[in-house]
Amino acid sequence: MDNTIKDQIRATILGQCVGDAIGLLTEFLTKDEAKKYYGSKPKTLEYSQKVPDFHRSRWSEGDWTDDSDHMILILQSLLYCKGQVNVCDFAFRIKRWMKNGFPELGDLGGMGIGATTHAILNHPNFILEPQKIANECWERSQRNIAPNGAVMRTSILGLHQWEDLEAVRKNVIEISKTTHADPRCQASCVAVSCAIALMLRHTQTNLSRNKPVALNVEDIVQEAYNRACLVLEKVEQKTELHFYMNCRKLKKLQLSEHGKIGYTYKCLGSGFWALRQENFQKALIKLVMEGGDADTNAAVAGAMLGCKLGLTAMPESWVTGLKHKDWLVRYIDRFLKLQEEMKLPLDERTSHDDLDCKVLEDSDKRQKEKQL
Repeated sequence: MDNTIKDQIRATILGQCVGDAIGLLTEFLTKDEAKKYYGSKPKTLEYSQKVPDFHRSRWSEGDWTDDSDHMILILQSLLYCKGQVNVCDFAFRIKRWMKNGFPELGDLGGMGIGATTHAILNHPNFILEPQKIANECWERSQRNIAPNGAVMRTSILGLHQWEDLEAVRKNVIEISKTTHADPRCQASCVAVSCAIALMLRHTQTNLSRNKPVALNVEDIVQEAYNRACLVLEKVEQKTELHFYMNCRKLKKLQLSEHGKIGYTYKCLGSGFWALRQENFQKALIKLVMEGGDADTNAAVAGAMLGCKLGLTAMPESWVTGLKHKDWLVRYIDRFLKLQEEMKLPLDERTSHDDLDCKVLEDSDKRQKEKQL
């Protein structure tokens, strides 16, 4: 794999995490409250400026939240399963995370879980048949809930098997349906992940050209929209999807709209608005100052814009200030190796036995015994 592609993958993952971490500064605030705490139009935002209220004080300075935790859980599942998507393996990991977080990082449990995901994870049969449980939960809601808990974690699936768009689409739908059965959630995930994969494919094509061609963002958006529409049956859902993917003005997204901040299309719209920007720092500051579910919106936006602009476009303090950056980078390196091995037969790919579910369970038991 060319180093340019590797750097683009690194920028996508780190972009998600810095977006998540900087978005925490205004998560659940209204736009007016964000202005009150951080100024009307701040030129800079730093992790150290985080308002120490009850919600924000649960995370250390520079820490990302559940949005990126769940993305990393998918990454870990892909590593252990040698590149195969296994919904039951992912289900085990997300349920374990809910109980323990990442113990090696000092977590005592998963924080920030949405109501929909929380209800599904607590079902006794979730690990055995996650998609069935998620669908039953959706049916009980009269098929009316479409939160952003799936799209927030999906960027990694745009990087995995990025050369094969149909594989990306199928992988995304499988993981999305593990907790979110609504087609709008799946369409959101397909759109974001396919846009990321398409950007990598553009880079790959440019590497073989004598004269590189500029990225056409509108072509990316249209292709991502077309693939996302395959998930949707209702015309009104496709029309709504088109609006959010093509919204040029943040104000029209109404990101702090009362009772609707967690709607999957709002997060989707944030990502595609960001994709059209040219300055990583300015775009993310402008986005998070809208308030609402700011960390989730900025996580998706950071991944997409990171993929487009690269690591050098991000403020150095945001990248170096990530609390667990070194831990994350080690996982990114393992993921990059997996991508290089995807053309090998399954039994020739690297094993990651430290991520075996049984090993993790035994480790959790020993940790609890120590605490007693």
